[in-house]
Amino acid sequence: MDVMNQTTEKFMRLTLIKSSNKGIQAVEFGKAHLRLLIAIAILMPVLCGFLGYRAALWTNNSSLVTEETIAGWKAGLDAQREELDAARNLSQQQINAMTARIGLLQAHVLRLDAAGDRIVQEVGIDGSEFDFANVPAVGGPETADYTEQLYSIGDVTGALDHLEQAIVAREEQLDVLASVLLDRKIDAESRIAGRPITSGWLSSPFGNRNDPFTGKRAFHSGIDFAGQAGGQVIATATGVVTFTGRRSGYGKLVEISHGDGYTTRYAHNDEILVKRGDMVRKGAMIAKMGNTGRSTGAHVHYEVLKNGRKVNPWKFVNRR
Repeated sequence: MDVMNQTTEKFMRLTLIKSSNKGIQAVEFGKAHLRLLIAIAILMPVLCGFLGYRAALWTNNSSLVTEETIAGWKAGLDAQREELDAARNLSQQQINAMTARIGLLQAHVLRLDAAGDRIVQEVGIDGSEFDFANVPAVGGPETADYTEQLYSIGDVTGALDHLEQAIVAREEQLDVLASVLLDRKIDAESRIAGRPITSGWLSSPFGNRNDPFTGKRAFHSGIDFAGQAGGQVIATATGVVTFTGRRSGYGKLVEISHGDGYTTRYAHNDEILVKRGDMVRKGAMIAKMGNTGRSTGAHVHYEVLKNGRKVNPWKFVNRR
């Protein structure tokens, strides 16, 4: 047993022999010394690597992630976020402006439609043939140059400006045209023409005649149209009612002014359907035929006056 311990202890020793001035010397390392050398041999590469890594960090400070670096990144992100918000706000402002412009253009289009409808009615065009409410039928082949063209916000805004100017100009032109046509129609409707009844017959002309009550010759200042009691009495031109009510000899009377010094009178009515100040159109029913006043039966006494002077209505009755 002692022999084995000595042998094991002998194997766990390391003997180094070195030469010097004093001769050959032997240095022995025991078990503890060997363990220390082995530990140093293992740890030395790790230690050298760690020291090299630290040295690399110290010699290259630009690769260090410091608080200043992080602060710089945050500042850059904040700046980018502000730029993005500004761009988003600008885009929203442009969208709002374009939306307002589109609304204005739509309002102009509605007014154009109204003006067009007025003109269609005034001219008498068939609404089914020329309808402002529908988009005109158009077409044509598609071209590559047009479909591939891109537009910027500035291009769209400029196009809207041009379109708005064109619409406003057309609107003004249509308003003027509609006004001219309306004036012409009013002038045409204010032109006295036709009979003051829808059915009946001429019973007494204008001028001298035998008075139906006295039998003597007397001047008749109008034309009499006989008919059924309650028959329609109509305006022979567009105008404004200036008098309604009873007047001596006329019975129930309607008087209408047509401008340019002309006035018409409709007498002996059974019932008056308009009142003073009313605007009546040509052909409108203004009264019912009757036998009021100095009359021998149901008829309408029709007079035409020019600047207050009674003129022969016959030329107006036959006017087209």
